[in-house]
Amino acid sequence: MEKENKRFHLTIKGQKVEVSEEVYRAYIRPVRLEQQRQKRAWRCQVKGAKGNLVRCQQDCDKCTYAMVGNNSRGNVLSLDLFEEEGAELEIENSKTDILQNYIAEEEIKDLHIAIAQLTPRQQQLVKMIYFDEKSQEEVANLLGISQSTISLTLKKAIENLKKLLEK
Repeated sequence: MEKENKRFHLTIKGQKVEVSEEVYRAYIRPVRLEQQRQKRAWRCQVKGAKGNLVRCQQDCDKCTYAMVGNNSRGNVLSLDLFEEEGAELEIENSKTDILQNYIAEEEIKDLHIAIAQLTPRQQQLVKMIYFDEKSQEEVANLLGISQSTISLTLKKAIENLKKLLEK
């Protein structure tokens, strides 16, 4: 008697639709099979008697390895996983910003190493113009040489830096 009054519903495009028991079971069966397959795949791999890896046969709900969030049950604690599942994370520095900052730091280190390989005069000009932000005219007045000499020496310094950085 109780079974006759039981109603079956499927959610389709956000709406509940009443269906027969046969339709419901036909729909839900592959879903449950996939859930069971995933549950079996979540089991830990442990060393077997022969030293090879085999699936753990213990209850994952009681396994301390699974409870701490390791990958045995698909519990990956990862920002990448959250993003893949559609979560929008608001992080002060995104991964791309961190990577770009790291690359910029490495490039700056390489640049300083290359500058150290220039002649002392070229090093002085690069420092004054690019680090101290002085104009070529100001440097020429400070050093008592023509602005065209500054320009030519700086051009050679930049060419040398490009060659050194390509290596």
